[in-house]
Amino acid sequence: MSQITRARARFRMPSFMHRLLARHESAILIPLILLVTFFYLRNPAILAPITITSILRTMAFPGLIGMGMVILMITGEIDLSTASVMSLTAVFAASLIRDAGVPVWQASIYALGLSLLIGFINAILTVRVGVHAVLTTLGVGLAVRGFSYLFANGLPIYPLPEEVGYLGTLRPLGVSVVFVLMIIMMVIVHVILNRTTWGAAIFATGTNKLAAQIVGINTNRVKTLAFMLTSFLAGCSGLLYMSQLPLPSGDPIIGKNLELDIIAGVILGGVSFFGGRGSAIGTLFGVMLMQVIRTGMVVAQFDPYWQIPVLGLFMLAAASVDVIRHRRSER
Repeated sequence: MSQITRARARFRMPSFMHRLLARHESAILIPLILLVTFFYLRNPAILAPITITSILRTMAFPGLIGMGMVILMITGEIDLSTASVMSLTAVFAASLIRDAGVPVWQASIYALGLSLLIGFINAILTVRVGVHAVLTTLGVGLAVRGFSYLFANGLPIYPLPEEVGYLGTLRPLGVSVVFVLMIIMMVIVHVILNRTTWGAAIFATGTNKLAAQIVGINTNRVKTLAFMLTSFLAGCSGLLYMSQLPLPSGDPIIGKNLELDIIAGVILGGVSFFGGRGSAIGTLFGVMLMQVIRTGMVVAQFDPYWQIPVLGLFMLAAASVDVIRHRRSER
């Protein structure tokens, strides 16, 4: 290699590293690695196979729903009803199976159809009527959770046929079916966002809705599909969660407070509250970071009550970075 070539290589390396770290998918790996190292020094059990498997299984549900949430938040909207949709789909399917004698596969289809309907209602109220997404999905979430308790009379629905828990017994790659589906969905969403015209429409809708409409993008349809996809994945998660239980049942408590994990993971993954920025890979890392913190603090024998403030501080840091980036982009 000539001296000129070596000089060019030395000149390009800092620029390459800067571009690499500028991507949130890469930058989030730094705190993730530091946290794993810290917890490992406290207790090497954090890298034990059983601990890693536990982390991967736990992150699967918020990660799967997060793949829909990342699309929705890129368009500039948000959904706080996902955990309630999980509950209602599981309870509705269980009720059909036990009380109406509907086959498991058919009840699952009806339940997923219900989840799509809820997503459509969220979209109509937000996109057409003009109610802010936070208020819409919060209200819908409360109503849906209430219907879930009404369907079940506040109690788990059981007994159910053994086939309800079939998917929950499978362990592909040593983890759960939900984790595998999350990875598949991550790949699909990544391709959609980066290789399709719909992906370009999603980013354009979130970046500048008026400009997107001027170039012919139906922003209302883009947001409606995003709402429905997010709700559909929440419905899938509800049915899969039901199959994970030791005694498969439709429990109205399913998914309680999980929406906080979903939103936190997506934000930590670099999705902007202002829309127009985010990625499926970043969301995966964000959800993983959350579960590493939760599990690591238990393994390292910290007081478990420290989990919530630590996660809150990480969220505040991610949100602050998002606001600073947004202000810079407006200059």
